[in-house]
Amino acid sequence: MAISSAGLGSGLDVNGIISQLMQVESQPLTKLQTKVTEAGTKISAVGSLQSALASLQGKVLTLSSASAYKSVQGSLGDSGIGTVSTSVLAQAGSYSLAVTQLAQSQKLKSDVFSSASAPVGTGTLTIQFGTEVPGVDGAAGTFAVNGEKGALTVKIDSSNNTLTGLRDAINNQNAGVTATLINDGGGYRLLLSSSDSGSANSLRIQAEDADGDNSDAAGLSRFTYDANATGHLVQTQAAQDARFALDGIAITKSSNSVSDLLQGVTLNLQKTSSLDSSGNPVATTLNITRDTSGVKKSVQDFVDSYNAFVKSVSDLTFYNEDDKSSGVLNGDSMVRSVQNTLRATLNQALGAGSHYQSLSEVGISFDKNGNMTLDSSKLQSALDARPDDVASLFATNGTASDARVSYLSATAETQAGQYAVEITQPATRATVSGAAITDTSFTITADENDTLMVAVDGVSSKQIKLSPGTYSSPAALAAEIQSQINGDSNLKNAGVTVSVGFDSASQSFQMTSNRYGSASQIQVTSTGANDSLFGLKVGLRDTGKDVEGSIGGAPATGSGQTLTGTGKAQGLKLTVTGDAAGSYGTLSFSRGFASKLDQALTGLLASDGTVQARIDGLNRDIDNYDKQAETLNRRLEETEKRYRAQFTALDVQISNMNSTSSYLTQQLASLNSLIS
Repeated sequence: MAISSAGLGSGLDVNGIISQLMQVESQPLTKLQTKVTEAGTKISAVGSLQSALASLQGKVLTLSSASAYKSVQGSLGDSGIGTVSTSVLAQAGSYSLAVTQLAQSQKLKSDVFSSASAPVGTGTLTIQFGTEVPGVDGAAGTFAVNGEKGALTVKIDSSNNTLTGLRDAINNQNAGVTATLINDGGGYRLLLSSSDSGSANSLRIQAEDADGDNSDAAGLSRFTYDANATGHLVQTQAAQDARFALDGIAITKSSNSVSDLLQGVTLNLQKTSSLDSSGNPVATTLNITRDTSGVKKSVQDFVDSYNAFVKSVSDLTFYNEDDKSSGVLNGDSMVRSVQNTLRATLNQALGAGSHYQSLSEVGISFDKNGNMTLDSSKLQSALDARPDDVASLFATNGTASDARVSYLSATAETQAGQYAVEITQPATRATVSGAAITDTSFTITADENDTLMVAVDGVSSKQIKLSPGTYSSPAALAAEIQSQINGDSNLKNAGVTVSVGFDSASQSFQMTSNRYGSASQIQVTSTGANDSLFGLKVGLRDTGKDVEGSIGGAPATGSGQTLTGTGKAQGLKLTVTGDAAGSYGTLSFSRGFASKLDQALTGLLASDGTVQARIDGLNRDIDNYDKQAETLNRRLEETEKRYRAQFTALDVQISNMNSTSSYLTQQLASLNSLIS
């Protein structure tokens, strides 16, 4: 009968013997499993280090913007007077401010209409902005056109010949006039308001009725307005400027939002100053102070984050001599590589382009354990004395010695250093000059010399019509021409504008594109039925020039007023606003410690960087261990099968021997009984 259970025939503990043998055979597998566990633990530890580096980079980035080091804030002693906002260009200072008048925009109203759909006539309304100049000694007043504001032309035909249609036609222009309808209980009125405040933004509204009668009180003529001539709209609020005194200096501005008073400071006026017992305005204090609290906090956060990284490294790489215990990454070459990279970055001098060369100069140093320490008072002193240089110590920054040069940007290829800026050709704008004129009447007559067409920066205007009349001076006519050109819808939609002036030396009108460089183009394409319009002839054209020069002795490329460096200054972009050739000083370009550290951390944390390479290597080790374990498991299965086959055979042999032994014992017993 066959043996059905190992050891049953022999009495041997075959399963126990095989189990013990397999434990010995499995020791290499156990070692592999231990290696897998250790590698997984190291991956987790490297991930912890990776998180510490990412956190450090986040704090570094807050120090990478040069503008953060130049933050200033403004305040008013009497906060009810208004608010103050500042930019990095603002300079610290304290001033007295007294406000006597707020700016306001002009408002006009029409007569009453029976309904919002009442007809208004057809034709064209021309709305211009300017200053109402009252007459003196009984003389008629005048209207001085604001050449900076484009004229607004509103066409009314059968498709929009209603009060509502007129309102929408004005508002659709989005050109500085707001129209509103109200029902005052007696009917509907059209209200018009200049979008911009200030006396130079008063309105003059002229009409060309379809019936040709522009003087009656019917049709579109009902919506004309001229403070110094016949008009039918009624003023409900006059345009006026803001008036105030800064440190006793009388100042007039067209808006309550004043951004060109102090560099980098925007003052928003909200009320006039209270008066003392003598009726004089009571001045308040305008304070502009440098705000360094944000930078100091960012620096402290950077120090704390760096120390957190140092602690993370210490926790992962320690070795205890007493109990021989050690951190998971003790002796790991990747950790040493990361430490060496950061130390090398922080210990190098910045070189040319930066006043401060080391972190210690602004109060940041290292103790014997490698932790950062911060001397806040030393940092504050540096921020107070040389904020631009502190910015250069940390951030990517460019500082020009010449006010005509300003730093725009740089690329990764731009090398730190001090670069001389030489300009051989300043950027220019396209300008055309008309012929000298002898006619000093400056009269525009309808259908005679009132049309003009131009092309500006590659955009052609429609036919432009000038307002008929005799202009008091060439400057007044220049303002009218500029206003009408800049009001052309083709040019306005393209965002191109011109400046028109009169040169008294050459006795000629001049027209200039407001763009700089080779993209700046201007051409007179039509002057109606005449050969010229006050010297501005058809065919006059000009093209501007891009800035040309060198940065650091290497040729630079120009586009408009932007100069881009080559060579060591590759990718360095500067704005050059000067109008003469020559030396423009130097540009000091620096890559501060925050910028360099950010680049180093980006490299370490990149998908192909040092840290990820270590994680990838550990994952490859785990894959290899798994493959080795798989091979070893197959080998162990075969080994166990072999052992079981061998012990099964042994079990059978022993069982047979036991059977033979029993048989022989029985036979001997039988012989003994016969002999006896």
